[in-house]
Amino acid sequence: MKITISENLKELAELLKRHGSLYIVGGHIRNAILGFEGTDIDLTAKITPEKMVEYLKGTKFEIIEKSYKMGTVKIACENEIWDYTTFRKDNYSSGGMHRPQNVDFIEDLRQDAQRRDFTMNAIYYDILKEKTIDIYSGILDVKRHIIRCVETPSFVFSHDGLRILRMVRFASELGFKIDHTTLVTARKMAYQTNDISPFRKFTELNAVLNASKKYPISKKNAHLIGLNLYNELKLWNSHFVSASKVRLNMCKKLNVENLFLGLLIDIIDTICPPCVEYFINDFLGKEGFNLPPQTVKFYNLVICGYYDALNKMSNKKYFFKYYNVFEKVGEILQRKNKSLFSKYKFFYSYINKHKLPINIKELDISNDDLKKNFPTLPPKKYEIVLISLLNKVFDGIVKNEKSLLLNEIKNDLYNDVY
Repeated sequence: MKITISENLKELAELLKRHGSLYIVGGHIRNAILGFEGTDIDLTAKITPEKMVEYLKGTKFEIIEKSYKMGTVKIACENEIWDYTTFRKDNYSSGGMHRPQNVDFIEDLRQDAQRRDFTMNAIYYDILKEKTIDIYSGILDVKRHIIRCVETPSFVFSHDGLRILRMVRFASELGFKIDHTTLVTARKMAYQTNDISPFRKFTELNAVLNASKKYPISKKNAHLIGLNLYNELKLWNSHFVSASKVRLNMCKKLNVENLFLGLLIDIIDTICPPCVEYFINDFLGKEGFNLPPQTVKFYNLVICGYYDALNKMSNKKYFFKYYNVFEKVGEILQRKNKSLFSKYKFFYSYINKHKLPINIKELDISNDDLKKNFPTLPPKKYEIVLISLLNKVFDGIVKNEKSLLLNEIKNDLYNDVY
C-alpha cells in the first residue's frame, strides 16, 4: 500500500533518516485504506523530543509545542503541522484517568504498538521505505470494518477509560462494528469512564452527535450508533445522568445542528427531574460538564422554552421570556407538535410585524424619564411601572410613544395603581 506524502514530509523523513525511520501511525493510514485522506497526520519514531528539537534547529521545520515528559512535539512547516510522539511505554496509576503518570522512551516499534488502543490505529507506515508495518492485522480489521483491541481488552481498558469513549466515537463516525470480546469487556469496565474529566466526556459525546459530518463514509444517522452504544454499555451514569439507558426519541427527529438539544430533551423525558431548570444547571454546569455559564444559560432558556410551549404558556408571558431564543426553540418544537409550533410562530411573526416591545428596554421611556417627570415616585417602583407599561403596550392599550406613556403613568398614579 502506498500513501500520498507531501514533499515537506518526505524532506523531514530524509533529514532524520540517519537517526532512524520516521513513521506515520494511526487514523491517517486507516482512512487511506478506506479510500480517503486529507486527515491529520500523526508521526512517530525512536527520536526523543530533546533530540528532535536539536536535529531540527536551523532547518525549515519549526517546533511549536513540546512536552519532554510525554515525548510529544508539534512540528510545523509552511501550512502543515504534524503531531510527533516518541516510541514509548505508558505507565499508569490506578483508575481510568487516561493520562499516563509517566512514560519510558523506547526504541522498539513493536512495544510502542502495544500501548495503542485498537488494531486499526496501530498500523505504521515507513515514509521513505513506503512500507507498512502491521503487527496486529489492523489492515484486515479496517477492511472488515471491525474495531478490535490490540491486546486483551481488559489490558487495553485497564487504565484508560477514554478508550471506551473513543471506541464508541469510532463506531459512530466510521460505521464499524465492535469485536464481540472488545464490546463485552467494555461493558464490564464501563466504570473506568468515571475518572475521565468532564471536558473530555463532553468532547467525545459531542463528537458522537456530530459523527455524520466527520468522514465521507459516515452514515446519515451515525449519532444513533453511538448513543445506542451509550445505552448498551450503560455509560450515562458516568455522564451525570441518573439512568442506565436514555429513551432516544428527539435524537431521531432533529438535524445535526440541534442534536445536543434533542439529547437534553430525551434525557429529561427519561429521568423526569422535579425541576428542568435546576437539572440543566447541574447537568451542564459545575456539577456536571462544567460548561461556561453563558452556554448553560442559553441551553436552559431553549429547553425551558420548549417545555413551557408544550405546557401551553400564554402568548404574552411566553414571548416576554423566550422571544430571543424562539427561532431555536421553534426548530425543535415543530418536530414534536406542529400545531403548537404554528400557534407560537404566528404570534412571533405578529410581534415582529408590528414591532411590539418584549422587554422594558424597548419602551420609549426610561428610568431617567421617570425620575425627571415623577420626582415623588420611589426608585424602587420604577421597574413595576415599566413592566405595567410594557404589558399595556403589548396588549395594544397604549402606543409606545413617550408622551403617551408619560400620560398613562400620570393616570395610573392618580388612580393609585402603583
